Amino acid sequence: MITAVNSSNNYLPNRGHRKFWTLILIGLLALFIAACGAQPAPESAPAPAEEQPAAEQSSSDEVVTLTMWGNHPEWKDRVLAIIDAFEAEHPNIKIEFEPKPGDTYLPALNTALAAGEAPDLIGLYPGPALAEAANSNQILELTGKVDVERLTQSAQDASKVGDKVWGIPAVGAYTVGLFYHKKMFEENGLEPPTTWDELMAVSEKLQAADITPMIMPAKDGIIPYFFYTMAVDSILGLEGFEKLTKGEIKLTDADLVQATQLTYDMAKYYQEGYLSTSYVEGKALFAREQGAMIIGGSADYSGYLEVNPEVNVSVVAFPPPAGSGVPITTSGMELVYTINSQTEHPDEAITFLNWFTTDEAGQMVADNITLATVQDIVPSDNPVLAEMVQAAKNDVRVWYEIPATAAVLDLFGTQSQQLFTDEVTPEEFSQMLQDSIKPAE
Repeated sequence: MITAVNSSNNYLPNRGHRKFWTLILIGLLALFIAACGAQPAPESAPAPAEEQPAAEQSSSDEVVTLTMWGNHPEWKDRVLAIIDAFEAEHPNIKIEFEPKPGDTYLPALNTALAAGEAPDLIGLYPGPALAEAANSNQILELTGKVDVERLTQSAQDASKVGDKVWGIPAVGAYTVGLFYHKKMFEENGLEPPTTWDELMAVSEKLQAADITPMIMPAKDGIIPYFFYTMAVDSILGLEGFEKLTKGEIKLTDADLVQATQLTYDMAKYYQEGYLSTSYVEGKALFAREQGAMIIGGSADYSGYLEVNPEVNVSVVAFPPPAGSGVPITTSGMELVYTINSQTEHPDEAITFLNWFTTDEAGQMVADNITLATVQDIVPSDNPVLAEMVQAAKNDVRVWYEIPATAAVLDLFGTQSQQLFTDEVTPEEFSQMLQDSIKPAE
């Protein structure tokens, strides 16, 4: 994911402002996204970026080490290979890369920020998290320092707060869809579902064949979140989603309550113990062919390969209700890498981020991890990512990057299990979700 998610596919809220759940964002999506803690601003921060000198490499006899964390441990070798290419071109700059599991990434980062021990390169989620870190003077402004013009427009947007640049989504973007094991479908004479009714029917046939229809890691809420938001998006499409963010449509409207109902009704097809299965564990279960389908992000595919090099999957858009709506995907950015305002090496950090805007870096990301954020870069030989691009004809931006709908992720992380354990009805949960919406003015 879900770039998540923890996908892993996740954003960095302040506990004083809101409560957050225990994942992402792994990613996200990462695919997909994680838990929070306090994140105080440094007591004294260095001068803002415009007062920093232009980036220059250190003298050849001085080696500078920058620290960098990630939220996808399954990407470690792939990210290190990209870092190796950077270091080969910049032998005086070394990157210490330390990935952390998606559900521990944000708690660890918050703790490090509070102690003044955060890495030089801080990965944040775009939207509210990036804005909060910028406003708290935790990161350096990079306007005029990092060339974002080489990035896609969506990546440029994710790099900014207002019209100022604060970082770049160095390790790519992600799109979330419905993955399925081709062999399981072929052996049971099934086609990927194109409607909600077909999704239920396919799941029924798989279950009758003693196959777990869908892997749903519900412990941390990230995959239930993506399932639900894509179900809503499949009803609304992009235009309808924009109306939702403006308060013109509500999640308690009868047709949208059906998205909550679908999320609940599908539970009988989820794997045993799904409520205690984390996002990372769920991805591994799917990769090991313990279930036929999973909601996953383009960035998750490389993770499936790490677990099972022989994995044979395809991906399609999330289906809409019969007779209405559109097949849908949702897309967002992986972590936006920013520069810690307390770093002792801002120039070298700027050099590193600028390198990630090059075609070389973009191609390595596209070929080894996920969708690139550099313009005009496509995977060299990755049919699954090509399928994802094809599936994303109707695409809605991930909700957590939009201020009006950002809190829906928090709620899924902390309260979605109430839906599955019958503590609340789909109608009541829809009301809880609607109450979290903050319509744009």
